[in-house]
Amino acid sequence: MKISVNGEIKEFNEESLTIDKILDILEYKTGIAVALNETFIIKTKYRDTVVKDGDRLDILSPIQGG
Repeated sequence: MKISVNGEIKEFNEESLTIDKILDILEYKTGIAVALNETFIIKTKYRDTVVKDGDRLDILSPIQGG
């Protein structure tokens, strides 16, 4: 399966994965927001939301400013 992660194509051996599993594989920790195909997903749904071939995943970290 190939998906776009933050604009970069990533390839996985599985046909589908949950957001939770992808975050584990890519070693993302807490304090992030995730959008799947331009729709933000709440954290409690990461374990149940399946990402499929061709999907786009955007992983955002907060930026401090002022």
